[in-house]
Amino acid sequence: MNTAILEVLISVISSFLGVNLKDIKASLNKENLKTSEDNVISVSIDSVSKNLQDSKEIIENALLEIEKQKKLFEQMKQEAEISQQITTMNQEQVNALNTLLENTLNKQEKKTFPKTLLWNLFFCLLSAILGYILGKLL
Repeated sequence: MNTAILEVLISVISSFLGVNLKDIKASLNKENLKTSEDNVISVSIDSVSKNLQDSKEIIENALLEIEKQKKLFEQMKQEAEISQQITTMNQEQVNALNTLLENTLNKQEKKTFPKTLLWNLFFCLLSAILGYILGKLL
Protein backbone atom coordinates (compact mmCIF):
# COMPACT_ATOMS: atom_id res chain seq x y z
CA MET A 1 0.00 0.00 0.00
CA ASN A 2 2.80 2.39 0.87
CA THR A 3 4.42 1.70 -2.47
CA ALA A 4 1.22 2.56 -4.31
CA ILE A 5 0.96 5.88 -2.49
CA LEU A 6 4.63 6.51 -3.14
CA GLU A 7 4.16 5.79 -6.87
CA VAL A 8 1.24 8.23 -7.07
CA LEU A 9 3.20 10.87 -5.18
CA ILE A 10 6.18 10.44 -7.51
CA SER A 11 4.02 10.79 -10.61
CA VAL A 12 2.39 13.96 -9.22
CA ILE A 13 5.78 15.50 -8.45
CA SER A 14 7.11 14.37 -11.84
CA SER A 15 4.27 16.02 -13.71
CA PHE A 16 4.54 19.17 -11.59
CA LEU A 17 8.31 19.50 -12.18
CA GLY A 18 8.26 18.20 -15.71
CA VAL A 19 10.94 15.66 -14.95
CA ASN A 20 10.43 11.93 -14.76
CA LEU A 21 11.54 10.95 -11.26
CA LYS A 22 11.47 7.25 -12.14
CA ASP A 23 14.27 7.87 -14.65
CA ILE A 24 16.26 9.76 -11.99
CA LYS A 25 15.70 6.92 -9.55
CA ALA A 26 16.82 4.37 -12.16
CA SER A 27 19.95 6.41 -12.93
CA LEU A 28 20.72 6.69 -9.20
CA ASN A 29 20.32 2.93 -8.90
CA LYS A 30 22.71 2.55 -11.85
CA GLU A 31 25.23 4.82 -10.11
CA ASN A 32 24.91 2.82 -6.89
CA LEU A 33 25.30 -0.41 -8.87
CA LYS A 34 28.34 1.00 -10.66
CA THR A 35 29.86 2.09 -7.32
CA SER A 36 29.24 -1.34 -5.82
CA GLU A 37 30.77 -2.98 -8.93
CA ASP A 38 33.75 -0.65 -8.59
CA ASN A 39 34.03 -1.69 -4.95
CA VAL A 40 33.87 -5.37 -5.93
CA ILE A 41 36.52 -4.81 -8.59
CA SER A 42 38.64 -2.87 -6.10
CA VAL A 43 38.30 -5.66 -3.54
CA SER A 44 39.16 -8.22 -6.23
CA ILE A 45 42.23 -6.22 -7.26
CA ASP A 46 43.28 -5.95 -3.62
CA SER A 47 42.79 -9.70 -3.21
CA VAL A 48 44.82 -10.44 -6.34
CA SER A 49 47.55 -8.04 -5.17
CA LYS A 50 47.66 -9.75 -1.78
CA ASN A 51 47.82 -13.18 -3.42
CA LEU A 52 50.61 -11.97 -5.72
CA GLN A 53 52.52 -10.60 -2.74
CA ASP A 54 52.08 -13.92 -0.91
CA SER A 55 53.24 -15.77 -4.02
CA LYS A 56 56.25 -13.48 -4.30
CA GLU A 57 57.19 -14.21 -0.67
CA ILE A 58 56.78 -17.95 -1.25
CA ILE A 59 58.97 -17.78 -4.36
CA GLU A 60 61.61 -15.74 -2.51
CA ASN A 61 61.61 -18.26 0.33
CA ALA A 62 61.90 -21.10 -2.19
CA LEU A 63 64.82 -19.34 -3.91
CA LEU A 64 66.56 -18.84 -0.56
CA GLU A 65 66.03 -22.52 0.26
CA ILE A 66 67.41 -23.48 -3.16
CA GLU A 67 70.49 -21.33 -2.49
CA LYS A 68 70.99 -23.03 0.88
CA GLN A 69 70.62 -26.45 -0.73
CA LYS A 70 73.06 -25.43 -3.48
CA LYS A 71 75.66 -24.31 -0.92
CA LEU A 72 75.14 -27.51 1.06
CA PHE A 73 75.53 -29.56 -2.11
CA GLU A 74 78.77 -27.75 -2.99
CA GLN A 75 80.10 -28.34 0.51
CA MET A 76 79.18 -32.03 0.37
CA LYS A 77 80.76 -32.27 -3.09
CA GLN A 78 84.02 -30.81 -1.77
CA GLU A 79 83.96 -33.19 1.19
CA ALA A 80 83.36 -36.12 -1.16
CA GLU A 81 86.29 -35.04 -3.34
CA ILE A 82 88.54 -34.78 -0.28
CA SER A 83 87.35 -38.19 0.89
CA GLN A 84 88.04 -39.62 -2.56
CA GLN A 85 91.55 -38.14 -2.50
CA ILE A 86 92.17 -39.64 0.94
CA THR A 87 90.87 -43.00 -0.26
CA THR A 88 93.13 -42.84 -3.28
CA MET A 89 96.09 -41.90 -1.09
CA ASN A 90 95.28 -44.72 1.33
CA GLN A 91 94.97 -47.19 -1.54
CA GLU A 92 98.32 -46.07 -2.91
CA GLN A 93 99.89 -46.43 0.53
CA VAL A 94 98.41 -49.92 0.93
CA ASN A 95 99.71 -50.91 -2.50
CA ALA A 96 103.14 -49.51 -1.67
CA LEU A 97 103.18 -51.36 1.67
CA ASN A 98 102.13 -54.62 -0.02
CA THR A 99 104.86 -54.23 -2.62
CA LEU A 100 107.41 -53.48 0.10
CA LEU A 101 106.37 -56.53 2.13
CA GLU A 102 106.46 -58.77 -0.94
CA ASN A 103 109.95 -57.56 -1.81
CA THR A 104 111.11 -58.04 1.78
CA LEU A 105 109.68 -61.55 1.98
CA ASN A 106 111.17 -62.48 -1.39
CA LYS A 107 114.60 -61.27 -0.24
CA GLN A 108 114.30 -63.17 3.02
CA GLU A 109 113.23 -66.33 1.20
CA LYS A 110 116.23 -66.04 -1.08
CA LYS A 111 118.52 -65.57 1.93
CA THR A 112 116.94 -68.31 4.03
CA PHE A 113 116.80 -70.95 1.32
CA PRO A 114 120.53 -71.78 1.52
CA LYS A 115 120.44 -71.69 5.32
CA THR A 116 117.41 -73.95 5.42
CA LEU A 117 118.98 -76.34 2.95
CA LEU A 118 122.16 -76.51 4.99
CA TRP A 119 120.27 -77.13 8.23
CA ASN A 120 118.18 -79.80 6.55
CA LEU A 121 121.31 -81.47 5.20
CA PHE A 122 123.00 -81.28 8.64
CA PHE A 123 120.07 -82.92 10.43
CA CYS A 124 119.78 -85.55 7.71
CA LEU A 125 123.44 -86.51 8.14
CA LEU A 126 123.17 -86.38 11.94
CA SER A 127 120.18 -88.71 11.90
CA ALA A 128 121.97 -91.09 9.54
CA ILE A 129 125.05 -91.18 11.77
CA LEU A 130 123.02 -91.59 14.94
CA GLY A 131 120.92 -94.27 13.27
CA TYR A 132 124.04 -96.17 12.22
CA ILE A 133 125.59 -95.88 15.70
CA LEU A 134 122.43 -96.87 17.49
CA GLY A 135 121.94 -99.75 15.05
CA LYS A 136 125.40 -101.13 15.94
CA LEU A 137 124.91 -100.68 19.67
CA LEU A 138 121.55 -102.25 19.95
